[in-house]
Amino acid sequence: MLVVERSGVAVSPAASWASAGGVRRQGRHPAEAMLAIEAIERWRTLEQELEADLHYRQGGNLLLAESDTEANQLSEFVHRQQEVGFVDVRLVDRNEALALVPGLNERVVAGSYSPSDGQADPVLTTRAFASAAQRFGATYWTGTHTSGLLVRNERVVGVRNERVVGVQTERGEIQAEHVILVAGTWSAELAATIGLRLPIRTRALQMILSTPVQSNVLRPVISAVGRVLSLKQLASGAFLVGGGWLGDPTPDRYSYTMRQSSVQGNWTTACELLPVVGEQRIDHSWCGLEGQSIDNIPLIGVIPGLEGLTLAVGFSGHGFALAPAVGRCVADQINGHPTPELDGLSPSRMASLHPHAVETFMAEAARGDFLV
Repeated sequence: MLVVERSGVAVSPAASWASAGGVRRQGRHPAEAMLAIEAIERWRTLEQELEADLHYRQGGNLLLAESDTEANQLSEFVHRQQEVGFVDVRLVDRNEALALVPGLNERVVAGSYSPSDGQADPVLTTRAFASAAQRFGATYWTGTHTSGLLVRNERVVGVRNERVVGVQTERGEIQAEHVILVAGTWSAELAATIGLRLPIRTRALQMILSTPVQSNVLRPVISAVGRVLSLKQLASGAFLVGGGWLGDPTPDRYSYTMRQSSVQGNWTTACELLPVVGEQRIDHSWCGLEGQSIDNIPLIGVIPGLEGLTLAVGFSGHGFALAPAVGRCVADQINGHPTPELDGLSPSRMASLHPHAVETFMAEAARGDFLV
């Protein structure tokens, strides 16, 4: 197996470098549910499997309500979570929420708690996967630009198909029996070299790191129904704040610029939910470039009429948590094994999209401060 990386493994501004590191099932789209269940189980033993410290912690995920109306919404939300197989997700009252996270603001009245969820370090994890792959014989070409996919026409039993037969790189043409396109937000431009239009656009998602707190005051990852927020505490004691607030990709999509309104808005909402955060200051902030699909779930699998190519693109912020299960499914699919986990994520759904809707989605500017 050959892996071709344009730069390095988990480096700026790739999503694998910038990810918030959340490992959760709670709130996943039903089409991702089977992958999420498998991935959460796999995360429990992933450090042993990869022979690396991933800073993994199974501290749970707590989604909070700050009004009776939001609490009623959470009750319905918990029911839906259990229906898709997340059977340990449960509704907690204010006292239980405070037992899980002391110091929440006075408006918190309830929460949805998913105890099996957690967090890990995205850079350590991505590089650990790469190291493990190389131990098992994979070759990595880092710092190598891929300019396009290679395709040829085939005729099988009188039916004309196209087959992807490799890639063109700056180190030469690479022939391959199978190509997996998993280039993050840059996947769309590679697909376009063979006339394949992927409904994926680039968004620069922001993260903020605080100065460290001396004590561990936050174990679960927390968010809230009425807030654009993901808040966790790292092993260092620092708070990591995100949730979908935006910066701006540069025109060449090799970097980004921060939006001060997003930085301040994200920080303020974290401080309001958990006031102890406000006792710290912002240490630094950054963005990662994420590929957002038109329906906010990934495109994973093959495209009818185009042999030799598997897509794993458009993860829309969900890729890190699902990665262990996605890797297994993609390998099984290439080897001809059933993969019902991918049924709702098949790229074949692109055929039902109206071209005007795709064009509108691709051209839409990121006007607000957070992802909608």
